[in-house]
Order: sequence, then structure tokens, then C-alpha cells
Amino acid sequence: MKKILLILTIAMAFLTNSHGENIFTTKESIILGITQGTTEFLPISSTGHLILVDRFLLSHEPLPSGDADDSKVSKAQAQNAYFVIIQFGSMLAVLFLYKRRFTDMFLGLFGHNYHGRNLIFNLTASFLPAAIIGPFISGWLKILYHALPVAIALIIGGIIMIRVEKSYRKRWMRGYGRIDNLTFAKSFFIGLWQCLAFIPGTSRSMATIVGGYRCGLRRSEAAEYSFLLGFVTLSAATIYEFVKFFDIIFLYFSVKTFLLGISIACLSSMVAIKFLISFIARNGMMIFAWYRIILAIFVLCSFFRQCA
Repeated sequence: MKKILLILTIAMAFLTNSHGENIFTTKESIILGITQGTTEFLPISSTGHLILVDRFLLSHEPLPSGDADDSKVSKAQAQNAYFVIIQFGSMLAVLFLYKRRFTDMFLGLFGHNYHGRNLIFNLTASFLPAAIIGPFISGWLKILYHALPVAIALIIGGIIMIRVEKSYRKRWMRGYGRIDNLTFAKSFFIGLWQCLAFIPGTSRSMATIVGGYRCGLRRSEAAEYSFLLGFVTLSAATIYEFVKFFDIIFLYFSVKTFLLGISIACLSSMVAIKFLISFIARNGMMIFAWYRIILAIFVLCSFFRQCA
């Protein structure tokens, strides 16, 4: 499957054209796909990195999200929707790598797998807070899709991770739970943590892994639950953004541009997931916390230097 996907991705990279109103070129689509895939499941914020890459590395003129003429506003909306929709590639990566879990859940729907049934129940409970809160706050939070709010969120998230990681190391149990044995209350609690990720730069992965820590999950179990919950959340977010902005998305992006970003994100997400599971089980999240803080300092320095 991975070889087939790689071949198709390479083919699309050569076939993708840049005519029309494409905001991103083929090269930029590849950069954004790699950024999305490698950062979605690491606790460093994929949305934050997409915003920073777009702000500091890509060549097109920055698009406004506030008061501006209708054309520029619609381009900004289409661009933000693109950042969300290419998360579909990360969702596919979870589906490929955890197909056994999904098979268990499918069998659980019909009462043939106890663990799969419990996992469906837990993931549903964890998704509820985002499903309830998301539609009301996701729109106006788009005003935070800029480098400065992202940098602040990176620092705050990094501090939270350092404190939680130190607390985890001191706890006598140091993680004992399984993801299919969570109670409704604990599953819902992880879902509340996930809602923090509506703020760009926070990281959905960071929030849900921290929530898993707090509920007594082992590091590897907390990371795996984050991936599976991400599948549910990213699916809903992708469908929501696609339907909401369908009328303007294809004014500014070709189908091939989307497919290229999605396929690149899928491949790089597979690599990131395999890396994170083994790394976090041995070392925890401390290195990612310090990476967030150091990156934020560079962003803040660059931001204030440009404002000076």
C-alpha cells in the first residue's frame, strides 16, 4: 500500500499544474503536505506549523483574514480550508497503520468484539466536547491564525507539557490504563483537553496525550488513543470545512493540488506515527516541549524585528 501511494504521489507531483487561481504551487503543496504529515501527530501543532511555514517560507503574498475586499477574504477562507482538508492524509495514515483496531471496532458494532465495542464507546465520549463546542467557536478563532498567537500558544503548551511530564515521572503508578478500559468520565475528560486544540499552536496531539496522562494511561497508550481520536476528529473537521467552503475551494485550488497535499501528508504521517510511538514510550514529551518553546522564541524575535 505504501509503495503504491508513493508512486501515485510522485506521479501527481509531475502532473500537477499551476494554471488558474491556485494559491499554492506544486512545490508549496509538497512542503505543506510534509509539514502537515510530520507535525499532525507530534505534540507540536500541525496547524501552527502550517501557519508559520506559510508566513515565513512560502512566496505568495500573505492573505488577510480580517476586513478586506471579498476576493481577498475568500482566498483567505480557501487557504485556511486547505490547511484543514489536507489533514485527510493524516487520517488515512491512521486507518492504514491501525487497521486491526478498526477491524475490532467494526466487529464491536455487531457485538462480536468486546474491546472494539468499548473503544467505540470511549472515542465517542472523547469526541463529544469538540462536536458540541467546535461549531460555535471554530469560526471566530480563525482570527488567531497568525504567527504571534501561534507563538504564544506554543510557549504555553510547552510549559504545560513540561509540568505534566514531571508530574507523570513522579507518580507511583506512572501509567497503567488501557485505552479500551477507560470510563466515560475519563474519555470525556480527554475530549475536553482536545478542545484546547481549537487554538492554533496548541496541538491536538499534545492536548489529548496530556489528557491521557492525566487519566492514567501509559505513554504509548496515550499516544495511540490520541491517534485514534484524531481519526474521528479530523474526519469531522475535514467534512465540515469541505462542505462549508465548497463553493470557493475549487476557485483557488485544483483537484490535483489537493490530492498531492493529501498523499504527501499521508506518507509523512505514517513515518511520524511510527516514530512517536517508540520515542514517547521511552522518553516522554520533554524534548517536544523544549522544541515548542525554542521555536516560539525565534518566531517572536522575527515578528518583533519586522515590526520594529
